[in-house]
Amino acid sequence: MIPPATRAYGALTPPSPRGVRAVVGKVLHAGVLASAAILLTGYLVGLVAEPAAFGSHSAEQAHLAARASFPHSLLAVWDGIGHGSGEAIIVAGVLVLILTPVAGLVTSAVAFARRRDWLFTAISATVLSVILGSFVVGWLTA
Repeated sequence: MIPPATRAYGALTPPSPRGVRAVVGKVLHAGVLASAAILLTGYLVGLVAEPAAFGSHSAEQAHLAARASFPHSLLAVWDGIGHGSGEAIIVAGVLVLILTPVAGLVTSAVAFARRRDWLFTAISATVLSVILGSFVVGWLTA
């Protein structure tokens, strides 16, 4: 029998606490970078398509007040992206930014479950369920 200290665990080894932090950090970093790229793309698309909308604060407010097609649902955002709407792309970037911590919570819950750290798995799952529950309540009451 191989002594426990020399046993190789391979790819299924539960991550260390430092590994959990590193993985969650990478997910959060990737989410913020993706959101920034999407927001910048939406801004540039909007600037090229309608440069007058970005002239001044009053011009921007008048532009937004006149637009009934501002995307207020996921379907409207998806359709707007398909039509090259800068506003829809910006809203998608904001949604990615909002969902980034949710992805971090999912990642940490999975990592803690792999470590069999049930207390932190339960804490992560509870926080995740509260956030997702608030999304559902907001969606149902909108």
